[in-house]
Amino acid sequence: MKLVRLVAIAGLLLSSFVGTSIAADVTGRAFITGSAGTLFFISDDQMNGSAIWENGIKHHSNTKPRLFADIGFGFVFKRYLSSVVRIGFGWEAYSFDKLRVATARPLTVGVEYRLGSGKYVPRAGAGVGYYVWSVLEDRKVMKDPITREERKRGDPGIYGTAGFDYFARPNLAICTDVFGHHVFAKDTQAFPSGYAYNKDILTITLGLKYFFAPR
Repeated sequence: MKLVRLVAIAGLLLSSFVGTSIAADVTGRAFITGSAGTLFFISDDQMNGSAIWENGIKHHSNTKPRLFADIGFGFVFKRYLSSVVRIGFGWEAYSFDKLRVATARPLTVGVEYRLGSGKYVPRAGAGVGYYVWSVLEDRKVMKDPITREERKRGDPGIYGTAGFDYFARPNLAICTDVFGHHVFAKDTQAFPSGYAYNKDILTITLGLKYFFAPR
């Protein structure tokens, strides 16, 4: 949770540094965005560490959120509607094993509803994605001890998001976002020893968004 607090503090500091903000209508403009924050696996007892079985022993582990970062490209079709493509990467560690981490690499496509064109623009959106997840031990992909299947897969999923843009300049906004991802990853035949169920991922980020005329 320390990283979450740092992200929140950084957002407040950035807001205080930009001075007087400017309202901006970015209809018809494209944008590029980049952000950083943290990631949590919040379902699948193995992924979130609440019940990990290894060699017949059940471990209860606290998770340790680590860095999540993404970049994206989008377009504002109307004052209230935009689309965006994002790709990101993040990971989470476990307290019972310092060498073990779970990773996620989402590639998402979605639409967002934008409320207004003032200096603060709340947003809400949804979309679909392709998610590459893995479980690593000392930087190597782990295998299920029974089937020998690698604990690394790419699976489809869906997401919902909420956030807002704070315009520091007519073409530059500070953005904060919360994403909830649901990954259709259930496969108990390939992974009978664990990590076999659908995965829910929460990401919290703070970043910048630059708007420009496509022409």
